[in-house]
Amino acid sequence: MSQILTQVEAILKDKYQPALVNQISTCPSPFLEKIKRVPLTNNTIKCAAPIGINGGFGFGAEGVATPVSGAQRYAEFTVDAVDMYVDIQISNKTVQLASANVSAMINALDQEIKGSYRSAEWNLSRALFGNGSGVLCAVTSADTNGSATSTVKVDDTSKLVEGLTVDIYTYATATAADGTLASVNKAVRIIAIDRATNTVTFDTPAVAVTLALTADSVTKAGTYGFMTVQNSYNRELCGLGTIYDDKASTLYGVKKEDNPWIKPIVIDAENDISDLVIYSGVKRASDYKGTKIDLVMMGDKAFAAYQDYMRTNNVVVVDKQRFVGGAVGYKVLCGSQETVIINERFVPENEAWAVDTATFYLEQTPWDFMAKDGAVFLPMAGTSVYRALLTSYGNLVCTNPGGCVRYINCNNL
Repeated sequence: MSQILTQVEAILKDKYQPALVNQISTCPSPFLEKIKRVPLTNNTIKCAAPIGINGGFGFGAEGVATPVSGAQRYAEFTVDAVDMYVDIQISNKTVQLASANVSAMINALDQEIKGSYRSAEWNLSRALFGNGSGVLCAVTSADTNGSATSTVKVDDTSKLVEGLTVDIYTYATATAADGTLASVNKAVRIIAIDRATNTVTFDTPAVAVTLALTADSVTKAGTYGFMTVQNSYNRELCGLGTIYDDKASTLYGVKKEDNPWIKPIVIDAENDISDLVIYSGVKRASDYKGTKIDLVMMGDKAFAAYQDYMRTNNVVVVDKQRFVGGAVGYKVLCGSQETVIINERFVPENEAWAVDTATFYLEQTPWDFMAKDGAVFLPMAGTSVYRALLTSYGNLVCTNPGGCVRYINCNNL
């Protein structure tokens, strides 16, 4: 049996790992495909972010003092690396039954790898646009427990998918500022989602969600609790939401309230998104922040409104750009520069987020399998399952977050 696992491990590392790593590094989002990669060398990532311009310039005249010095100002950004994993499992039963037929085992492994990749793609794509908290949605009802399952209602299902294993945090008191994770709410799996009614069903009847009652039957947060991916609360990437989300009070260790220069430019489209509206943000970013916006990512309703605008006004598209993950963007002229406009499912549906991808980088270690004594497949304690764990460590950094642009109220009413 060990010989069979050794053969499978060799195939996994030689055949699957290069393709899997390439897909994880590009496919989750066009944004991820366009930004650069930097090797991670320390758990704490630091960078110097320029503030404004050098202040040492000045006009003068003969005999008049030259300008006083005004060295370029910088702020130190710091963020810790996060842990990223792709879990691939295969049972001992599968190994034994396929011991006489390696190809049969490879077929079984192939399906597991594809499933693991789909999970990694979904979660990386979502986390890239999150605010680091990992909160997927708010829970808006108590649980309804059946003989084999439980259900709750949520405020938003866009970040949920069947098969996802989540933790459900609840508010222990009416004034609680943060959630509490009961043991029965750890690592429960979503088996069904009714997106029309925002109802989520889990694979266990033991989920416990109750409301901490107040005079008006609402907690301080206004909900029963919230969901995160298992073990991921406050452990996710410092995603784009950390820049764009007003609920994120700090960015790279810098308080937004005290440093307005790190906040993105906000443009109100007033429910009439157009090239002129987009151009106004692109121009402001260029004129005052020194960024060259090359990617505009639109939520679903915003993108639908923009497509309607293009059809109605016969907007000429310079070209279409196809990305590795399958997304197709419109390449349009914004003033004198080209900008790609795409639909991005994890951007709020009525908003558009515009970035200069040259100001972003992902600092991380290469994706590689965790091994012990050269073995990739290791037995999981207390189970009859072998596990291979593909790992990487790092985080997303932007050197000029104030040069990003947020367009709000982009949908047509």
